Amino acid sequence: MNTKGFRQFQLKTMGFIAVFIGPVVLASTTLIHTLPFPSSISETATIANRTSPILPFCLGALALFALSYAITYAYDRLDRVLTFCIFAGFTIVALQMSASPYIEINNVGILGVSEAMSGILHNTGALVGFGAMSLWIMVCFTKSDKPRNAQAREKRVRNNLYFFFGLAMMLLLGVVILNFIGVIGDERPVVFVAEWVMLTFGGIACWIKGGLFLEDKVT
Repeated sequence: MNTKGFRQFQLKTMGFIAVFIGPVVLASTTLIHTLPFPSSISETATIANRTSPILPFCLGALALFALSYAITYAYDRLDRVLTFCIFAGFTIVALQMSASPYIEINNVGILGVSEAMSGILHNTGALVGFGAMSLWIMVCFTKSDKPRNAQAREKRVRNNLYFFFGLAMMLLLGVVILNFIGVIGDERPVVFVAEWVMLTFGGIACWIKGGLFLEDKVT
């Protein structure tokens, strides 16, 4: 497999992880652990209490693939910086739990901090990870060595999709921020849906860029 093939494999794998995080953690939480519908995807990451470590494992895998891409397959400096930020953000999210009604310990996460501090670190990581991912898709995926009017129709279609996915992720990230600052409460699963859609859009964009369908042939 040549360098382009490995790059596409990385992107497709990141896409599969991102797309299936939402349904996997939802099934684990509601069907296996018989807990209520979570208010956010992050709520399912409580470790060693009532829910499973599936989310930290999935996000950790996504982060590692982003790091591998940044080191080995990034096209340019911006591509490398943004994928490294995806790695850093989602690593923090995986290692430090958000505030959750299921946390029953005082030393939370790998750093052993308070629940409140863990929530701050977790939320910061989520903002960095999702923000970098949306910019990566909008900016890096749409790059071309040709001006827009000289691009093939298929490339323009792909770029429109990338821009839509990235912009939608940005808008949905705004919903998550409103939850962080208390404008949107946790009594409804608005944040869970927003996070799920962000991950799904990010995953589909990676599938397209990785050539799973609507193959992007730009080298």
